[in-house]
Amino acid sequence: MVTLDRLQKTFGNQHILQQVSHTFETGSKTVILGSNGSGKSTLIKILSGAQEATENAPVYSFGGKITPAAEAGSICSIAAPYVALNPMFSLKETLDFHQKMCGFAEGVDLEYWIQKGGLSPHVNKRIKTYSSGMQQRVRLLLAIASPRPLLLLDEPTSNLDKDGVAFYQELLEELATDKTIIVASNYITHEYEFCDGELLLEKHY
Repeated sequence: MVTLDRLQKTFGNQHILQQVSHTFETGSKTVILGSNGSGKSTLIKILSGAQEATENAPVYSFGGKITPAAEAGSICSIAAPYVALNPMFSLKETLDFHQKMCGFAEGVDLEYWIQKGGLSPHVNKRIKTYSSGMQQRVRLLLAIASPRPLLLLDEPTSNLDKDGVAFYQELLEELATDKTIIVASNYITHEYEFCDGELLLEKHY
């Protein structure tokens, strides 16, 4: 469970997020919606631990354990267009590094998902040679196949074609049913049609 209680985020004099309160129950699937500039990506970054809230940090409770906001990265995985991949690694090296640092959920067949994502011919090529859509497929595989209980998705189908969207949806259906999922979307329905809850953000500047 993730609890927001009047969370605030400011940059200078700008109130990006103001008095945001919401409870993401364990196992829930929630979409964050709002106009451009409403703070969707900022909230995802705060939830991931990449940024700090100005006031009232999120509270995380999974498996009967409270995790400090500063350690949010230990319980969440994230896929977003701005998440960096090492451009000099091959896909094989990327997966090996991820296995050592984060691990994959028990029983995940990586070869199967590499093939499903159309990445099999490219496993030994450097990530810098991948198209933006191929890189996004890699981000989605790393995040969704993670063993961590909280999955954060920010505009997850950015740069994906029809087959890429299908790959995303199949990953979720097969590997993420028991995760707490939070999706930030610009009203792209196929990104969040599986969600059972909604958090609407308003622009404050």
